[in-house]
Amino acid sequence: MTAKTGDLSRGERTARRRNDSTQRRVDGAAHPRLERTGTPTIAVRLNRTRHLAAYQPAPSGFPPRRLKVLQLLATMPVGGAEDLVAAIIRGLDPTRFAVSAATLGSPGQVGRELRGQGYEVVSLKLDLKRTSTWRVAAAVRGLLQTVRPDILHSHLYHPNLYGRLGALGLGLSGVVAAVHNSYTRVKFHRRVWNFLLGWTTDRVLVGSTQVWRDVRRYDGVPASRLVLMPYGISLAELDSGLSREEARERLGLTGSLVLGAVGRLEAQKGHTHLLAALPGLRREIPDLTALLVGEGRRREDLQRQARDLGLEGAVRFLGTRRDLAEIFRALDLFVQPSLWEGLPLALLKAMGAGLPVVATRVSGCREVIVDRVNGCLVAPGDPEALARAILDLYRRPEARRRLGEAARRTVAERHSLAAMLKRLEDLYLNLWRRSTAG
Repeated sequence: MTAKTGDLSRGERTARRRNDSTQRRVDGAAHPRLERTGTPTIAVRLNRTRHLAAYQPAPSGFPPRRLKVLQLLATMPVGGAEDLVAAIIRGLDPTRFAVSAATLGSPGQVGRELRGQGYEVVSLKLDLKRTSTWRVAAAVRGLLQTVRPDILHSHLYHPNLYGRLGALGLGLSGVVAAVHNSYTRVKFHRRVWNFLLGWTTDRVLVGSTQVWRDVRRYDGVPASRLVLMPYGISLAELDSGLSREEARERLGLTGSLVLGAVGRLEAQKGHTHLLAALPGLRREIPDLTALLVGEGRRREDLQRQARDLGLEGAVRFLGTRRDLAEIFRALDLFVQPSLWEGLPLALLKAMGAGLPVVATRVSGCREVIVDRVNGCLVAPGDPEALARAILDLYRRPEARRRLGEAARRTVAERHSLAAMLKRLEDLYLNLWRRSTAG
């Protein structure tokens, strides 16, 4: 017998309304709601009740259907945050969660890969530089009204801004914003937006203690809404099956020391300081080779710097690669020369591959690495310190082996993908349960 509406609890009525409503599937094309002419408007209601309880495992009991979770990014090129989101989309329990992604701009390479694997990736195809804040927020709001996710999970500044603005007053079960970098360059207008929207956000996720402190200090987000959730990776994906010699042969590598760095070619990643360290190293290690994996706005500048330093034969720019397991297998040493970070996923992957690492003493790097125990730490922006640490490990192969083994143990014990996904699932479920509680 079908229960009458008046006999149902508030939570049951909410679930029935959501289950009975017809959801229109968005396949990446512009939705009719987003094609209307005229100036878009946003209706805002700020009196939503918020629950400030700290993180805890999800209570017993699950929703009667799969929770809809929308991951929002600006675009999805190959990068740490984007690969992390892809791992979340692929890894959440498909019997409990229906996860999709949306991008403000183009889908990017990672977005196209997810589409090819059958996951839903919506692209709003907006030009953020030429579109006003309110038009972008209105477009996101139209998308949210169409998709009707239970949970909105946005990543990085612009998606966090537009996603939270667009979600105001829609009554989503949870609004989650992820901050992936420490605040070395704090912009006043961003602090204002983050402070105001922090009060409309159920949870702000961070991957390192330093980022937690920055968000608390500069954005004024209440500690009760902040969740420290270190990133996790899959060790199985780092096992290439190749020997060191086979991996080197595929890449055309020779020499007694091959080191590598993986990351966007941007000022943040500190590649210029790594290149500055190489001339001195080559005087001690003439057959040294450095591999730089990644793309970015500074590629031409870095290539010019390498030529000016006489490093043409020693430095190889590999561009974007999706065969990191094979590249890691060919390396003797991994270098993370960043000037600032959150918790770099490339570093975790290199450690998970069993590589000895030299990293700068910034944010998440110094939280995952204990100097001389599972890696080596040096001051950021210091080419001489980088060179000394690299040369020291070159001369001590046994220390490289010991540090590499300890690095892999660290990732296996503290940064597994399965553990991160379980915490994220608990968080989503907690938010849903609280929103439907009477």
